[in-house]
Amino acid sequence: MPSSYCVNLWDSRTESQRVLEQISISTPSRLHFGMFSIGDLVLRKFGGIGLMIDSPRTIVTASSSERLEIRGGPEIHPCRASVKRWFDRLSFPLSASLSIESMDEIPVCIEIESVPPRHCGFGSGTQLALSTVMALSKFLKLSVPGPEELATIIGRGKRSGIGSYGFYHGGFLVDRGRLPNERLAPLDFHTSFPEPWTIVCVLHKDANGLWGDKETSAFDQLPKTTEKQRDEMIEIVRERIIPGILQRNFDSFSEGIYEFGRRSGMMYAEIQNGPYNGPQIGDLIERIRGFGVKAVGQSSWGPCVFAITRNDGAAQQLVGFLRSHYGNQCVVMTAKSDNTGARCIEKITSEKDHT
Repeated sequence: MPSSYCVNLWDSRTESQRVLEQISISTPSRLHFGMFSIGDLVLRKFGGIGLMIDSPRTIVTASSSERLEIRGGPEIHPCRASVKRWFDRLSFPLSASLSIESMDEIPVCIEIESVPPRHCGFGSGTQLALSTVMALSKFLKLSVPGPEELATIIGRGKRSGIGSYGFYHGGFLVDRGRLPNERLAPLDFHTSFPEPWTIVCVLHKDANGLWGDKETSAFDQLPKTTEKQRDEMIEIVRERIIPGILQRNFDSFSEGIYEFGRRSGMMYAEIQNGPYNGPQIGDLIERIRGFGVKAVGQSSWGPCVFAITRNDGAAQQLVGFLRSHYGNQCVVMTAKSDNTGARCIEKITSEKDHT
């Protein structure tokens, strides 16, 4: 009988009695709490902190096919672009082992089963690209690249490494910032996030994020931060946020994460007209703070607003408040931290089932 089970991403063991039918990669979403710096006045560019959450998820499945197939609506195009980058880097070993000379000859069907809302602050582009390449590598029994190699292959991590490391490790992460000769910024700190703390994510329907060429142009226009400003951001993380997590001191963490996000947002004030990307997001954050939830901010360019509560009960109270106040103007969802990272689910049958 067919069976399915989860395996570690780095477990590349193969057994003669197993026949692989399909592989699914299920990854958490990423919240980005802000960066340390912008511009080249500092030694290490960007850097920052973030958290992987268990919902919404990206799920990509690879199975056998005569030729390359990609299914999944509008996400097909970025998915195909990731496959092309991967193939261009790894086409030689594929040609040698599978007699493949063009990308379209890859004998795999890629099904994009689930993705978070795009360009909303969940890091969906990075997770889709990483999941796609991981599913291909695992299904074709190729070596599994590490974070630096994989991010480089798919062209991710140029400004932030949170999503790339979070894909592998989950949890709360600190990106040290990238030197000019580094392909991916080093992972400075990683820890599991407290299980009882519950995250409420809110998407205001009239607010928008920033991505692509507009995002690149925005970074070019923003004023450059100094080493002193960068050090002040790092101090908030070291003195308030990390101790708050490790000591389960929710109050210290809450004020630290709010202050960090507000200060980071002010680096983008010339583009956002303030610490948040538009009046709807600013109003939403102030109303959540007024309700009594202090750990609130904007993920990346938004429009996702995150609010971290002590427990499920506090989260549900906030959800009720937001839905009663905003009605259908906002999409409200809850999540927990994902302290594991991407999961690989293999569907297998034994050889005797095929004889």
